[in-house]
Amino acid sequence: MLSLQDKTDLSLPDAASTASDPLGLTPPKADNRRRFLRFSLSHEHDALLPLEHIIEVMQLPRKDILPVPGMPRCILGICSWQGEILWLVDLNHLVGCKSLYQQTHLSKTSSAVVVRHDGITLGLVVEKVIDIDLLDDSTVHMDSGLYPSKLEPFAVGHYLQPDGILLSVSAIVNASQLHAHSEPL
Repeated sequence: MLSLQDKTDLSLPDAASTASDPLGLTPPKADNRRRFLRFSLSHEHDALLPLEHIIEVMQLPRKDILPVPGMPRCILGICSWQGEILWLVDLNHLVGCKSLYQQTHLSKTSSAVVVRHDGITLGLVVEKVIDIDLLDDSTVHMDSGLYPSKLEPFAVGHYLQPDGILLSVSAIVNASQLHAHSEPL
């Protein structure tokens, strides 16, 4: 026969502890991770864009790009996207890398990353989309001077593991090269 002293205490936690965690478990650590689209930026670097600014990633045959005369060289042209006109930007050229159309191995189809920031929608044509990464914001290195001078205004930071340059969608959309013409994008 068991005595009262042998029984395990089955009493409930006090009201103060149940208000924060009814099971009495330790609260989870804050999750500082965000999702980023990883893509090739020239052959030298992988680059990352925050997924919250990306609307769509699509395959874009070169024949679907309509050139627009008088535009800066980083603007490839326009295409039809969801019944609207979408301006297409050679992201490599914009950030100071070798233009996609100067590369001899360019396939007949490129990837276009459709981004939106402050009501402006652009198609960023990139060499190759690689993957979606889940990365911790606390591991980004914000040092300046790590990149070529033309890339520096667009770089927010650098992830070391896995290696990739974090680009600012705001800096890309507001780049002076894209607004050097009379018509708004």
